[in-house]
Amino acid sequence: MLAAGWRLRAWPGRLASSAARRGVRHGTAAAGGAAAPACPEALGEISGRLSKLTAASLNGIMRQCGLGQGTSKAHKVEALSAFVWGSQQLALQRYLGQRKRLPLKCATAHKAFVPEEVVSIDIGFRNLAFAHVARGGRVLAWQRVELLKEATFEPWALAAVVEAFVRDTLPVRPAAQCTYIIEHQRFRSQGSANVTNSVMVNNLIEALLYANLRHCGAHIEAVNPTLVSIHWRLSDAWDPSRSDAEAEAKAEAEVDVEAEADAKPAAGTSASKPRSRRASADKNRKLALTIAQMDGLLEAQKRATAGQHDALARALGQPVPRRRAVRSAEARNVDELQQRGSKHLGTVRDLRRRLIKKERSISLVQSWVLASLAAQQPVEQFPDDMWPFGAGQHMAFADGMGEMFYREKKKDDLCDCIVQAVAWYRWQHAVAGILDTHGSDRLIQGHSG
Repeated sequence: MLAAGWRLRAWPGRLASSAARRGVRHGTAAAGGAAAPACPEALGEISGRLSKLTAASLNGIMRQCGLGQGTSKAHKVEALSAFVWGSQQLALQRYLGQRKRLPLKCATAHKAFVPEEVVSIDIGFRNLAFAHVARGGRVLAWQRVELLKEATFEPWALAAVVEAFVRDTLPVRPAAQCTYIIEHQRFRSQGSANVTNSVMVNNLIEALLYANLRHCGAHIEAVNPTLVSIHWRLSDAWDPSRSDAEAEAKAEAEVDVEAEADAKPAAGTSASKPRSRRASADKNRKLALTIAQMDGLLEAQKRATAGQHDALARALGQPVPRRRAVRSAEARNVDELQQRGSKHLGTVRDLRRRLIKKERSISLVQSWVLASLAAQQPVEQFPDDMWPFGAGQHMAFADGMGEMFYREKKKDDLCDCIVQAVAWYRWQHAVAGILDTHGSDRLIQGHSG
């Protein structure tokens, strides 16, 4: 109840239905700003324009903005209308923070929607990482921080550690100039009955980060990591056996599953319904087939990532590390594998899924670092939609960052925060264009009166 109440205050007008909430990045008033003035006329104007579009067109707009797509068309229109109006309000706030006077046209205010800088934070009590990225793709800061060596629930210890991190390490910028995006933490994983100590500590650190940054007057937004994974095609849904449309549909389904996981009874509790033997056998076989397919994807991705790591060593003038040859994974006997039970198979599948995402994330960032170092990175092997800021536009890493990344043992944490930052910037540029097309003309009128 406490979490729901907080979301109602931080996100007025966007909680009309559970389907509309799935995967939304930020609300009409972000965690560091005031609530947007209510304007039914503006919402009606935006809703009228969006209602004329097909459900497929609405899905495309929501995908460009980094939003979960919900279910029915009515829910899509409702959620997207509130998002567009809230984004217009935020654009005007940023414009007024820079120029202190109302613009003559709404389009002028929309240009200020994309902030100059973003600080992206990947939560972890032992491996917290952040990236400070400028609008043009220049990386100003990028590092991993060890907040705690062991998990603790002592409130004074957690509060002191997070406060010192924000004060001494994290770049602090005014809300009109910079936005802080924080990876939203989940309380449970796939409806599991167990909540580990590390998960609970990470949730506490997330809350303390919000409190300290709000105290500094920062503008904060939560980011759904699943939507970031979909944006960069890091999920195991993307494999050679599926078309892009099939992969997107499978990946989008993961957003709905994760959004509803905490609301469902935990597996193994008295509230969960028993399965029939045939249903359990069918489920086990599907899981076994999925795991066998994942093993092939993971092996291929590990080979590609290792090859990129060697290329990065040569680009930095470092000796290429000697490693054992990657042995081909033994073919999985699906019939034997499915005898392990659905609980064990589900755990193995989730582990493979995390490993595939980890390897693909590292591979993506390594390609950006290689391109930034002007290494031999053929453009024809680098899809246009995987360039960070458009085809041919490199990231600009500060001196020493390439070598730091090469030597870092926990590359996945560094990668998570920077792919989150770049995906968020791409969403912001898409939103700015959508505001011009579908935004309300009442934006300035509501403030001038």
